[in-house]
Amino acid sequence: MNNNESPFIFGRKATGNSFTDREKETERLLSNFRNRVNTVLISPRRWGKSSLVKKAGDLTNSEIIKVIYIDAFNLRDAGEFYTMMATEVIKGTSNKIETWVEYVKRFFSHLSPRFSFGTDPFTSFELSFEMDSVERNYQEILELPEKIAIDKKIRLVICIDEFQNTANFSESALFHKRLRTAWQNQQMVTYCIYGSKQHMMSALFEKQSMPFYKFGETFHIGKISNLDWVSFITNQFQHTGKSIDNSMAQKIASAVKCHSYYVQQLSHLVWQRTTNKANEDILIAALDDLLSQNAMLYQRDTEMLSETQLNFMKALASGITRGFSSQKNLLKFKLGSSANVSKLRKALVEKELVETQGKDTEFLDPAYELWFVREILKK
Repeated sequence: MNNNESPFIFGRKATGNSFTDREKETERLLSNFRNRVNTVLISPRRWGKSSLVKKAGDLTNSEIIKVIYIDAFNLRDAGEFYTMMATEVIKGTSNKIETWVEYVKRFFSHLSPRFSFGTDPFTSFELSFEMDSVERNYQEILELPEKIAIDKKIRLVICIDEFQNTANFSESALFHKRLRTAWQNQQMVTYCIYGSKQHMMSALFEKQSMPFYKFGETFHIGKISNLDWVSFITNQFQHTGKSIDNSMAQKIASAVKCHSYYVQQLSHLVWQRTTNKANEDILIAALDDLLSQNAMLYQRDTEMLSETQLNFMKALASGITRGFSSQKNLLKFKLGSSANVSKLRKALVEKELVETQGKDTEFLDPAYELWFVREILKK
């Protein structure tokens, strides 16, 4: 590792030495990939789902198991989803133009996609379809992974990020039924589905009325422990010729409640300011910097709250995690009625500002909580 290069990664997938812990989750995902078990990953945003899937995918990828990644974040409708799936499956199973064209001829009897090539036609291309034709013959695309896997005598693992975005498609229920019907009968293809909006993912995969209920193994990713973060942070400092003692590393992890994204970001800011050894003053300055970087976003989210929603957040920032409906808290924080508390909590979960853990309610974003306490509660 270059001593001038930060050993902490945030805002993109953590790989190599920047990926920490998750041994149990990695092994579990590896086992599912190798044993053809469909998997749904659910956790709050920025907890490292994408990095975990990439880690397991890298360990799985081989001559007989090919791992394919699809990002549904920017997709606007079912047609775009089908097109991206066809493109990525063909790319992921061959790197020869002749094979790409052959796949189209052999496996699409009703669809006639057009190829458009990038600057390097041997590694980059996109498919495009007539949308009316795709709607009539979507089965050909959904069956494509299984057909190619059988033809090449390989297995595929298809990993779909930001899947919750498909719930915004027109006629999303019909779209999900089509996917479930096609995918549940495939023997050579395994699916791993994950996304950054926990409440939407839970609604899609854990409600009995939804098409994807019991689609595969669903597991919720927890936080990396403080102890593991301490070991990771101190080692990363050491590898770049700097030092930080265990107590300082623990303070970094604790300050942002072991949230993967923010532990990496705060560690980076501390590392950046450290010449030889990190100290308390450096941590305080780094934490101020982290909150300043996100202040405009936090201010915007706060200004969009109704008066009673803001009061609920103030109660939460005051240390109240349950019992919001008690007469004392209803009056103290001006929350209205008990029924109104339930509505407030639901609305704030949908805004992705809070999360529920059992009977407790917490800030979803620990850095937002720090900013809220400093800028709203104490002023």
